[in-house]
Amino acid sequence: MGFFSFARLGVALLTLLAARRVYWELTVGSQRRAFSTQHGCVPAHKKKTRLPFGLDMLLKDQKKFREYRVLEYIIEFFRDENAHTIDLRYVGQHIFVTDDPENIKTVLATDFGRWSIGVARIKWMGSFLGTGIFTSEGPVWKHSRETLRPCFERSQVSDISLLDKHTTRLIDSLSKDGSTVDLQPLIQDLTMDITSDFLFGISTDSLDKSKDDKHTKEFIKAFEYIMVPFDVENLGLWTVVEQLLPNRKLKKCTKILQDFADRIIDEEIAARKSSPSKPSRYVFLHELLDTVPDRIRIRSELLNIFLAGRDTTSALLSNVLWTLSRSPTIQSRLRREITSHIGDAVLPTFTQLKDMRYLKAIMNESQRLYPVVPSNTREALVDTTLPRGGGPDEQSPVFVPKGASITYHIVAMHRRVDVYGEDADVFEPARWMDGEHGSSPLRPGWGYLPFSGGPRVCIGQQFALTEAMFVVVRMLQTFPVLESRDSEPWTEKINITASNRNGCKVSLRMAE
Repeated sequence: MGFFSFARLGVALLTLLAARRVYWELTVGSQRRAFSTQHGCVPAHKKKTRLPFGLDMLLKDQKKFREYRVLEYIIEFFRDENAHTIDLRYVGQHIFVTDDPENIKTVLATDFGRWSIGVARIKWMGSFLGTGIFTSEGPVWKHSRETLRPCFERSQVSDISLLDKHTTRLIDSLSKDGSTVDLQPLIQDLTMDITSDFLFGISTDSLDKSKDDKHTKEFIKAFEYIMVPFDVENLGLWTVVEQLLPNRKLKKCTKILQDFADRIIDEEIAARKSSPSKPSRYVFLHELLDTVPDRIRIRSELLNIFLAGRDTTSALLSNVLWTLSRSPTIQSRLRREITSHIGDAVLPTFTQLKDMRYLKAIMNESQRLYPVVPSNTREALVDTTLPRGGGPDEQSPVFVPKGASITYHIVAMHRRVDVYGEDADVFEPARWMDGEHGSSPLRPGWGYLPFSGGPRVCIGQQFALTEAMFVVVRMLQTFPVLESRDSEPWTEKINITASNRNGCKVSLRMAE
């Protein structure tokens, strides 16, 4: 084929592409322009990039990830752009990023049916968790949620005997002579034991040192690898290549997770045969066995809910205790509230915990500054709009085409100075106490979103808060001295959730 043949082929291809573009403009493009005009849409602030496809942003993201400063970078990004909703092109994707409460409310609640959790999330998480409440939509998701709902009724959540059993085991295992102890891995074991006992009726008992359960240890290691399978220090081009190749370790870890869940199911089936009597409370696993004939589906549901029960609550608890150990004034005030409401020798009741306003304020402030799920994403199922973000004043609607994504950054929204004041970067529980911080009570509405919102709002939020508050109270009742043994700042460790990479190193002492 000669030069002119190649030239003719090139001209033909360009003509075909031009014709395709013209056709698109006359059909889809025309419809979208009409839709945008009908809804009064105005373009959002566009992020300018130096390299094609936003590759400069990708390189910067990787750099911040290696430095454990992604969350700091997100907060700075909105402040530097001086905008709350930003339109950007990122490695071939059309993404809107926002920290606007009204836009987040629209995506999660008002226009819930127009948005999907995304094919990528379902495919990735589903590869190791299977089909469950976090990896499904529509009728399948609704069934998962309705099956879980009775677990979190007040009668279930208010029974603190289960929390007491496992918290006592944690306290008994701690060194009480003032030596340094990292509470974070122990708290992860605690939340895992509580979650399994509460939802499955069978505890992993990972805090019970009399048991050397290799299956539980393998499960924990596999679970942590799957949450972040690539080492941050090696992040780069090879990481992208690895994701395209078979990952034998990931496959092995997935098998360990599946075997662990299967073992729990087998134990329950065996227990039913030997003792058919039902427990006095609602147990998620029991209901699954009664109503779901598919064994793989049961396993998937267990693994899905394990994710929420272990990692999210343990991150919250670790953050609170880490902060208290560094804040003698806040800790002293909380100790006074505990003494006033409960006393030093009495277990806190569910009602007493709910009535402790300062403890609740501490929980709120911890989740504000260190949200366990700092960012999330949704994908537009149809052409739609966001209510704000368009124009110089960002008060006009923004057109979002079908297939585009929105990434909403809770971590940035929780530090907006127009919502929380000029000291938005400071840990100050008093901002949640009426009449104690500022001229008017704090009412952030959708500007505070620790447990998501709308139909997919965290169904276990009341149990998670009760668990965290109970453990904090019991720790402070038991240990008159709780001091920090770590001078490092809070440093992110990001996987599906965000926790402190440096752990929670403290000194605990009993009364002399």
